Amino acid sequence: MQRIDVIPMTRLSECRWVLNVLTDNGIEDVLSMCSRDESPTMTQGSVQHDGSAIICDTADVVVLVDDFAQPVGTAPRAGVHTTTTPLHLAFSVYLIDGDGRVLLTRRALSKATWPGVWTNSCCGHLRPGESAVEAIHRRVPEELGVDVTGLRPLLPDFRYRAIDASGVVENEICPVFIGQINGTVTVDPDEVMETTWVTWEELATIAASTPRLLSPWCAAQVASLGDLRSVTASWDPKVGVPMLADTLSAVDDQLREACAQVEQTWSAVLAGHSDPILQGEDLPSWLGRLVIGHGKRIRPSMCHWGFVAGGGRAGTRGAGDMVSAAAALETLHCFALIHDDIMDESDLRRGEPSVHALAGRRHRQNSGVGSSDQYGLSIAILLGDLAHHVSEHLAATLPPALRAVWQDLTIELIAGQREDICASASTDLDARRAARIAAIKSGAYTIARPLQLGATAAGASEEVHRALASYGHQLGLAFALRDDVLGLWGDPMLTGKPVGIDLAQRKPTVLWEYATENLTGTPADLLRLVGSPESTQADRDELLVRFDDIGVRAWAENQIAEHVDQALAKLDAVPLPGDAHRGLVDMAGVIAWRQA
Repeated sequence: MQRIDVIPMTRLSECRWVLNVLTDNGIEDVLSMCSRDESPTMTQGSVQHDGSAIICDTADVVVLVDDFAQPVGTAPRAGVHTTTTPLHLAFSVYLIDGDGRVLLTRRALSKATWPGVWTNSCCGHLRPGESAVEAIHRRVPEELGVDVTGLRPLLPDFRYRAIDASGVVENEICPVFIGQINGTVTVDPDEVMETTWVTWEELATIAASTPRLLSPWCAAQVASLGDLRSVTASWDPKVGVPMLADTLSAVDDQLREACAQVEQTWSAVLAGHSDPILQGEDLPSWLGRLVIGHGKRIRPSMCHWGFVAGGGRAGTRGAGDMVSAAAALETLHCFALIHDDIMDESDLRRGEPSVHALAGRRHRQNSGVGSSDQYGLSIAILLGDLAHHVSEHLAATLPPALRAVWQDLTIELIAGQREDICASASTDLDARRAARIAAIKSGAYTIARPLQLGATAAGASEEVHRALASYGHQLGLAFALRDDVLGLWGDPMLTGKPVGIDLAQRKPTVLWEYATENLTGTPADLLRLVGSPESTQADRDELLVRFDDIGVRAWAENQIAEHVDQALAKLDAVPLPGDAHRGLVDMAGVIAWRQA
């Protein structure tokens, strides 16, 4: 049994609700038995007594709160409702169908309170550490066999107290939500004996004229909500489709929170000490500066559009998983860039000093002891490691299906980098190896896998998964080719890197392979010398001219256009939500013809 709430015997006298669960004996008898290490009679399976404490089962407790809705403890759900029920957290949700009708449920006759009474679509309690939205997504499928999309708060501060005919009290802070039903209702008979659909106007009439037909919380909620016909009658089937801007904002919020948590732990471990060489910017804040609100956001965008293509809706559990996956992708990408710059010995990233270059510069400026270059490399490796830790921390919350995709993605990224390094050191680069590096290191990690993460979070069909995989593969090849073109001829003012940087670093690209196959004579000799001490900047400048002469750039542009056409054709082969189709078409243009 999973246990979280431990109540020491020194506090037992403050927790009289425990006694109602454990035994009919008085408090003095219970305390006496506990002091003699005798277990009181167990009448509920959600608590135990081990001689020193009362221990509650996590899966079946409610959250007790004070008058300001601040948690003050937990109590077993099965025993918390008595004639003196303490204030605790709950939720209510009204589910709407495509015609704007409201689902009412009739409480099972076996319910301890208000049996056989009609009420709103679903009610329940929050568990420790659980938000109301998370509780709704947990409880609605359990009770009604469906999911809910497009959740909106209606009465976020609703609170009520009511007494059943048996004398049992309900005493809850109970935020009220509205959402659209997704699926066919299949009730749990232990919770619901009957369902019906009514218009909001009909429900409001019942609540006003015969409120005793409804649960007291439902009648009070409907009275407080007033006329909701304008919401329910015009329920837009697109409500709940997440907007890209909202997803990217939520990603930044998660990154900000994750970096703040790291900074808090970091400060505690180091007792607030900051190193003067780093000039007041320690690694957690540096990481936040790199990942929050920066970059092209291609991977989170692809994750978003995969989710929308799979039919994902805002406010669902899958939407939260998609955002977490996208945030994890951004920190993983930060890790990859930092270490990539070290391996490439690149001192620039997006026109700014790379991490190892900036750390080395600060070491020199502050008269640090030892090698400034080694210091810079060491700090950069640590910052990359920290970024990788945060990405894994964010991904750890994902459900198993998304974790499986995440594992493939991270292994592919590292395997692709290994191929890149080994191919750069090889004297023989073949076309198949160059294409494999492009497909694994750039295409899969940037396009195909983020799409798969989003679609998996949405519960997409196999047909959609196949279409997105094909689209992602083709667009991934276009992405890699555009990277290669920019690595040779990109505008330094936009790319932040010198012209011909990939040639100087002997990057194993398909453009290199194309040039190898088509260059002859002196240019071919110059290409073979690249990467050796004999190769000069003048030689590399000459090679770029020769590349143009034999049509390397023109060939690459034609290949990019062909890959984009094939990617878009894959989208047309399967019915996708209109928003998703437009978004993916727009992303293809942004990715294929970007200038940086």
